[in-house]
Amino acid sequence: MTIGDEHVFRQHGPEAPAVIGADYIAEREGVEPPQAYLPSKRVLKEDTEVTFDLRGLADGRLAVLAYSSLDSLVACCGELQPWASLPKDRVEEVRRRSGADLVIWDAQLPEEQRNDGEEARR
Repeated sequence: MTIGDEHVFRQHGPEAPAVIGADYIAEREGVEPPQAYLPSKRVLKEDTEVTFDLRGLADGRLAVLAYSSLDSLVACCGELQPWASLPKDRVEEVRRRSGADLVIWDAQLPEEQRNDGEEARR
């Protein structure tokens, strides 16, 4: 499907191009939008969905953990933590669709919750 003048606009699949938010600006400017990194269950090539890790808080609320860089995710969650990235402006959508109450950025996990592979070394 071609959107607009073929000399001005690129070819698109069966869906319209993003026109709002970081994706649109990045596409227009030719740069990648700022990314967020979220802990997830392991993702395989054939997977079409990602299951993000949610954390229950002491007060009963449910949180999405998000990290501003991959280095931050590794430092806070462990070297073997599976993750998925998405544009930062989509994190709130993940929170809303998952039913979580809030997003917590760059949280250091307690040692016992980190995914460093300690069990495999013992």
